[in-house]
Amino acid sequence: MNFYTLTFKKKILTAFILILSSLIILDIGLYFVSKMKTTKTTFINDKFLKNNHFILNNGANKDIVFVGSSRTFYQISTNTFKKNGIDIYNFGISGSQFEDYPAIIQFINEVKPKQIVISLSLYKFFYKLGIPKYPSIYEVKYYYDLDKIKFLKSLQRWVINWHLFLQNSERIYYKLKSLYHKFDIQQYPKTDKKNHPNSKNMSLADYSKIVGCDVFDMKYAEDKRIILKCTNGDGALIGNNVKEDRENRKNKKKFKVFNKQTIKFFQKLISDVDTKHTKLTILLEPILHNQYEYNLDDIKKQFKNVHIIDTTNFTVPDSFWSDNDHLDYKGSQKYSQYLAEILKK
Repeated sequence: MNFYTLTFKKKILTAFILILSSLIILDIGLYFVSKMKTTKTTFINDKFLKNNHFILNNGANKDIVFVGSSRTFYQISTNTFKKNGIDIYNFGISGSQFEDYPAIIQFINEVKPKQIVISLSLYKFFYKLGIPKYPSIYEVKYYYDLDKIKFLKSLQRWVINWHLFLQNSERIYYKLKSLYHKFDIQQYPKTDKKNHPNSKNMSLADYSKIVGCDVFDMKYAEDKRIILKCTNGDGALIGNNVKEDRENRKNKKKFKVFNKQTIKFFQKLISDVDTKHTKLTILLEPILHNQYEYNLDDIKKQFKNVHIIDTTNFTVPDSFWSDNDHLDYKGSQKYSQYLAEILKK
């Protein structure tokens, strides 16, 4: 009996060691792959990894650094600002929320650009404070003074996400899915390039001509839209999947009561910006068919001595939207031109 017990324990121990070793090797592999995929002209759009691309592209001397979510990533056109004589960097991160911004601001403070523009949707000030999927220890500290329950949850996520495979699992999944769609003949038939900009016979150079930036990565979305990444740090969307939201158009939603935790979190974020060396601006993003009612002066009172630009009601045809949340590449250029003219003043 003792012999079988010892043998069983050895098998369990051996299995544990093999699993642990495999995870360590996998993490090491992912670390080096991430490093190799981040150069001056390529990047992984992650809040911990895009910083390397930012540094390699001389982030310290930028006129403006835009901080935001996928809306910033896809809606800010670096080349449009360049045509207006403004040198910017697009630090938009797909999948991030403003709860992820402290880690990004910490990176940017190290190089002290001339101006930081923090972009978000106005309704965030009125909604419940969330927790990042992948918090940094710096963000975990934010929650300590705000909410002990959220602090413990964020700490738990931080510990769990030490494993790089967990951090990259979603990205790996969508990469594999995109590769699968490339072989789906029925979904993406080979057609004329000019008439079908999402056809399978398009090259990266073809996409670059369409969206106006050098494309290094392309993948298909489930709804047949094209998702592009450009060497300068931008993203771009081709295709339209705007859904009719009749209920939202009919019923106007009034925002009056701020979420206290959210406001405190954002106030701390603002206080972390090195305003001695860097000008700070808050940008309220465009909302398709905006039906929200709010008092801009009330928002300004929450963030004194901070310049706020409200583009919530920025209007372009629906055909310039890629979906209900993001402008497509044409809308991005229009929006960036509009912003460039404001910021130049």
